[in-house]
Amino acid sequence: MKHLIAYLILITSCGCCSSEFMNDEKLTLPKKIYEGKELRIDGYYYSEYIGFESRDIYVRTYFFFQDGVVLYGGATEKSELPKLENQFITTKYINAIKKYKDGWGLFNIAGDKIVFERWYPHSPGQPKVYIREGTILNDTTYHISVSYRPDGSERIEQDETYHFKQFSPKPDSTNVFIK
Repeated sequence: MKHLIAYLILITSCGCCSSEFMNDEKLTLPKKIYEGKELRIDGYYYSEYIGFESRDIYVRTYFFFQDGVVLYGGATEKSELPKLENQFITTKYINAIKKYKDGWGLFNIAGDKIVFERWYPHSPGQPKVYIREGTILNDTTYHISVSYRPDGSERIEQDETYHFKQFSPKPDSTNVFIK
């Protein structure tokens, strides 16, 4: 929960992060309606990881939507996941994610391959685009093996497995950043 709160404070308190002041990077994936059955989209996906400052287990979350949009839901300590889920449906959370690009993106699925890209917070307030690629293991699990910048300037091997959790109501995917 601390990560989500810090993330929301960062994007809501920094005037330079406001979309009207952004001259940031563009997404490169085409927007495609998702009509497949490779992944369930009636909830969110989460991946567990060990925290840097402590040895606690954390989770990061992603929502995928039928309109081809992906949304980073935030991260929290695993024990705080129910609180994060409660945040997903609050007006405060919904209003915060609708104002800022950070966390929004697009995804494409072809066969057993998943690719998604989104804007990530970056100093000095200009979001940077990263693409993540992986393999769909079944309709409730996917594995990310690489993350890279669209211009090829950075490539990082990953080992993240995401699991599905049914969840409703999901945040709405409409936003002013992705048309």
